[in-house]
Amino acid sequence: MATSTEQEPRINKRLVDRFHTDVFGARNADAVAEYVARDLVQHGADAPDGAQAFADLLRREFDRGPTGDQGAADAPGRRDPVFVIGEKDLVCVCHYVPQPDPEAPGSTFDYYAFTTYRIRDGRIAERWPSLNKIAPPRPPAPGTPTRATTVSSSPSIDIEANKRLVVDFYRCVFDAQNPDAVKDFVAEDYLQHVSHYPPGRAGLEEFVRSRWPDGPVPPPAEPLNPPALIVAEGDIVVVAGLLPQAEPDGSGALYPYYVYDAYRVRGQRLVEHWSGITKSAPPKPPGPPADART
Repeated sequence: MATSTEQEPRINKRLVDRFHTDVFGARNADAVAEYVARDLVQHGADAPDGAQAFADLLRREFDRGPTGDQGAADAPGRRDPVFVIGEKDLVCVCHYVPQPDPEAPGSTFDYYAFTTYRIRDGRIAERWPSLNKIAPPRPPAPGTPTRATTVSSSPSIDIEANKRLVVDFYRCVFDAQNPDAVKDFVAEDYLQHVSHYPPGRAGLEEFVRSRWPDGPVPPPAEPLNPPALIVAEGDIVVVAGLLPQAEPDGSGALYPYYVYDAYRVRGQRLVEHWSGITKSAPPKPPGPPADART
């Protein structure tokens, strides 16, 4: 018999699925109250705190029609997700939302939108979206495939080891600016699901080499930008880093932006990658707050 700890992620994932169906699928902002804690904490910049304020925001979006849904990172176009994973009290949902290519009019580039929820006492209590305010995702064209994938249910998978592998990958490759370390973490046939990044392990090595031509440097003992979130289930690991971005109004103020990546792990190697970075507005290192500038 499954323990309560084993059952919790399944229960939480069902709650999030019903939330998406009854709120976004039915375009019913009143249903927010059935699923969301009154003191909901919004970690992103796309919605205010509190269940009532969130419902009011969604009601305005729904009243504007389908095009108004683009601000709702939870269910862009109300599509089936690529995957949903749960670990303890966290549930992460990934959607495939191809976007207009700014460099090739009439075509699209692959983009994945992520939202993570924390569940407490049977309610959504916290929410972390991947929304970039500079380029909020547009609903994809009708009939666009979802690119759904299977999450392994093998009981032999060590999710803590998988999470450590991903953290060490960032530390030893990106923080150390070291393309030669890629082979220690990534399979040769690495499947890159994002079309605006080079494919395969060789492509990733060249990306790191071109990004940091003066590297490598010694890897830090701890990640330079520790994960704000890391969620794993089966062979999938989702990691999000907080990288504040400049407000698009030019005020110099910063808003919280969560950079998401997802990986599939097999044999202690990363074999697939989904990115939450949009080609239309890649994140930039934030400058100092407006009141600190001279």
